[in-house]
Amino acid sequence: MDYLLFTHDADYARAAATAGMAAIIVDWEWRGKPDRQAEHDTEINRGGVDDLIAIREAVDCDVICRVNNHPAFLHEEASLAVQHGADEILLPMFRRIEEVERLLDVLDGRARLGVLVETVDAMQLGRDLEHLPLSRVYVGLHDYRIDTGNHDLFQPLVDGTLDRFRDAYRGAFGFAGITRPDGGQPIPQTHLLAAMLRLDCSFGVARRSFRASVPTQILRQTLSELDAAIESLGTRSPEEIAIDHEALRSLVEPGLGANPLSGGLPSACAS
Repeated sequence: MDYLLFTHDADYARAAATAGMAAIIVDWEWRGKPDRQAEHDTEINRGGVDDLIAIREAVDCDVICRVNNHPAFLHEEASLAVQHGADEILLPMFRRIEEVERLLDVLDGRARLGVLVETVDAMQLGRDLEHLPLSRVYVGLHDYRIDTGNHDLFQPLVDGTLDRFRDAYRGAFGFAGITRPDGGQPIPQTHLLAAMLRLDCSFGVARRSFRASVPTQILRQTLSELDAAIESLGTRSPEEIAIDHEALRSLVEPGLGANPLSGGLPSACAS
C-alpha cells in the first residue's frame, strides 16, 4: 500500500519522503469549507503557490495538489498547480461526471487526475469513473457524511455503501486515514487497515493525527510498522476477514445517531 501525506511543512515532507512516503499532498482547497464543515472536527488548510513550490523543491517523490472545485477558479488553479510542479491534481466535491471529464481535457496529459468522492451524487458514479483515465479515487468520509446528513462518520464502511462503489469501480482506491498501527480514535487503526484491505485499497492518506503522533525521528519506523501490520492482515482467511468486518460493525453501530468523534481524539481520516 502506498502512503500519501497532507503537509505544507517542507522539512517534515522531506523527512517523510526519505522514509518512504509515496507522495506529498499540498492542499489548496478552502473555498466553501468553513461553511460546509462548520461544527465538524475537520482540518481546513489555505495552501497556495508558495507552499507547492516549497514542497516541490523539498521532495523527490510525487507532489499532488488538491484544488478548489469552484467554476470560477478550478481550471485556472489546476493549470497553475501543474505549472509549479504538481504531478497530480485532486478534484474534490464533484457531483457530475462531466466535471471530471472537463478537467481531464484541461490537463490534457500534463498531470494525472485523482478525484475525491464526497457527495451522494459522486457515490453513484463508480462505473462512469471506471472508464476514465484516473490515477485514483478517494472517498472523503467527512464531507460524504455532511452531504448525506448522516451522523456517523464510519457508517459507509459497514452498510454496503463502499462495497457497492467498489463493485462498480475497480481502479486505485482509498478511504479514511492512516496513523500509527497502535493509534486511531474512535476506530482503532488496525480495524481501519483491515477494512482497507478487505476493499482492496491501494493507498492510505496521512493527515493531522499522523503528523501529531509521528515525529520525524520515527517516520521510517512507523511506515515499517504499517507495512508489517498490512502484511499480517493480508494473510487472513476469508473467515477471519468476515470476523474482523463484524468487529468493525460492532464498533460503528453503537455510535449511530451520535457523533462518533465527539469528545475523542481527531480521527485518522479528519480532513
